[in-house]
Amino acid sequence: MLNLKSIITFSVLLALSVFIFACGGEGSTENTGTSDTAASESETTGQGGSSTVVSEPVLGSEMLEKRQDFAFVVLSDGRLLSIGGRGVATTSGGYMEYIATTEVYDPAADKWTQSGTMDYWRSVPAAVELDDGTVLVSGGAAHQRNATSLTEIWDPATGEWTIVADMNQAREKFGLIKLANGKVIAIGGSDDVGQHSATAEIYDPAADTWTLIDPMGEPRIWHATTVLNDGRILVTGGGNPDGPFKKSADIFDPATEKWQYAGEMSVSRSQHTATLMADGRVLIVGGRGKRATSEIYDPVTNTWGSVADTTSPRAEHIAIANSDGSVLVAGGTGNLQTMELYDPISNSWTEVGNMQYSRYRMNAVKRDDNSIMIVGGQGLETVLAETEVINITLSNRTQAELDANAESARSGVAEVALNATPTPLPTATPLPERQSIGSDGMEFDFPEAIESDPSDTTITPLGNPVRLAIGQTVISPNPDSGMAGRFEAVVSDDRESGGTAVVTIFIRMGFFDQGGTDLTLEADGLPAAKKLGRLWIGVVDLEYDSDNNPIATVVVFKP
Repeated sequence: MLNLKSIITFSVLLALSVFIFACGGEGSTENTGTSDTAASESETTGQGGSSTVVSEPVLGSEMLEKRQDFAFVVLSDGRLLSIGGRGVATTSGGYMEYIATTEVYDPAADKWTQSGTMDYWRSVPAAVELDDGTVLVSGGAAHQRNATSLTEIWDPATGEWTIVADMNQAREKFGLIKLANGKVIAIGGSDDVGQHSATAEIYDPAADTWTLIDPMGEPRIWHATTVLNDGRILVTGGGNPDGPFKKSADIFDPATEKWQYAGEMSVSRSQHTATLMADGRVLIVGGRGKRATSEIYDPVTNTWGSVADTTSPRAEHIAIANSDGSVLVAGGTGNLQTMELYDPISNSWTEVGNMQYSRYRMNAVKRDDNSIMIVGGQGLETVLAETEVINITLSNRTQAELDANAESARSGVAEVALNATPTPLPTATPLPERQSIGSDGMEFDFPEAIESDPSDTTITPLGNPVRLAIGQTVISPNPDSGMAGRFEAVVSDDRESGGTAVVTIFIRMGFFDQGGTDLTLEADGLPAAKKLGRLWIGVVDLEYDSDNNPIATVVVFKP
């Protein structure tokens, strides 16, 4: 029986997801803390030359502030700029404080220096460097914790920020890409009332104007955007972290400023990575909903092909391509600490050790010496300021070998024409724009889940999902008059084969036990919910940590 009277109320953190940068695009929960046993070197053996060697990560210079959900820009002079995000301080309502500060990392001095403060604090902003070396930041969550259209430009000479023209639409959880002509495109996202958007608009720095263009085929948030070798932009997946997720893909052609439908991935995905590989193909990895699957998009044939599964399910992770064809993937939701390397020639994943810290919602960059620097993110117990550097010794594979391997994969594959308009294929299954939950089919959007309190009982306002291990409890809005749900067990989980997952939750209303109830999660990511009196309780996700312990995301809410 839950003794709700003995529980002391504490502040909780409202977590939002972050847009993680993959190589050539953008784009973070598993494991239990830091490790002192990471291997000093790990290898993957390729068929075209010597091995790719991944060395044990070493700690680098810490940022001045702890950050997650921040924007991260590699400047043309080699410095790095961290922008906004969320830190560790909380407001009176228990929400994580949004950050307006920025800081610059100088690799020559191995030092972070405070830069100018934005006019608006922002979480999950998007940013790009413009052709003149200034940095454009736009959107994110700002005033009243809602999406914003506000846009600013940072001057590297002075470190100061200047307000410029607003976007036509407020956006967060969206894509922002600089085009070859120096203009910038904003793609999709969630608006200031939480609606998912299919719109896109282009910023002209010379005129300081945003212009709406044709929309994508369907609304998207938390999608991945990848610049292809020919300058076109591939947009894949998207959806709420607790589902439903999208399978579809669109391609934007800057020459025509038109969208074309690029078919469907093998599974629906959100908060995945889509990384441009050295052979010009795009590697899609993971995503919310216990995704260990990977697949490759080939822009030459406009086709999708499944590849080997990752060793661990991942979302909100980082993925960085190496010039020898390999791709390093690290971290992810569930506090994953592990790293693994994909070899396109052998089509295999190999574990290559652990980061110094488990983390997700971080950023990462490939440096000129082929090392990879990982910055910030959410750690096991707190937001991180720590950075770490992973040294990579590349194999001697040639570009010709990589191109030949890609050509071999195309053998016997019929080219699929891009649709002139973003109309889904007849085989596509349309997905709802907003998640539907409950037997009455009402719609309710939840924020990103927060981690359970170390006391094993989390008291939080209605509508805030909490990630629970077995035996942990969420209470909303208070112990006396609210509802408590304790994660009891996973009865079954057949989602990887297209089935369902059944989770048992023990429920208490005020002072009265209601007993256990089984809630069923569908394979497509739709959550499950049950109404008791005036309140509902729902299971919106089920994941597993690196030791295969189940983590259920549970929410008490009132529509």
